[in-house]
Amino acid sequence: MRIIDNLGYEKQEYESSVSTENKPNKVKTNVLIFSIFIVLWLGTVYFGYTYAKNYLDASIDNVRQENAMNIKEIKENITLLSNETRNLRASMEDAGMVISSTSDVQTRIDEKLLNLESQLKDLEKSLEILQEAPQDAEN
Repeated sequence: MRIIDNLGYEKQEYESSVSTENKPNKVKTNVLIFSIFIVLWLGTVYFGYTYAKNYLDASIDNVRQENAMNIKEIKENITLLSNETRNLRASMEDAGMVISSTSDVQTRIDEKLLNLESQLKDLEKSLEILQEAPQDAEN
C-alpha cells in the first residue's frame, strides 16, 4: 500500500503482523493468565488466612494452658494462706485464753494478797495486844 505524506514523500505502510485471527487467541490467553493470577491470589489469601487462624488458635491454647496453671498455683497459695490464717487465729485465741487465764490468776493472787494483808494486820494487832498483855500483867 502506498501513502504519500505532507512533504510528498512516499511512505509504505506495513500491515501489522497481528492478524484479526490472532486477536481472539490473544484475548483467550489474557483471560487465562488473568484467571491464573486470580486463582493464585485467592490461594495465597486462603493460605494466609488458615495460617493466621492456626497460629492464633495455637497462641490462645497456650495462653489458656498457662492461665490454667497459674490459676491452679493461685488456688494452692490461697489454700496455704487460709490454713496459715486459721492457725494464726487459733494461736491468737490460745494466747487470748492464756492472757485471760493470766489475768484470772493475777486477780486470785491479788485477792490472796489482800487476804494475807488483812490477816497480817490482824496478827499485828494480836501481837500488839500480846505485847501489852505482859506489861499489864506486871502492872
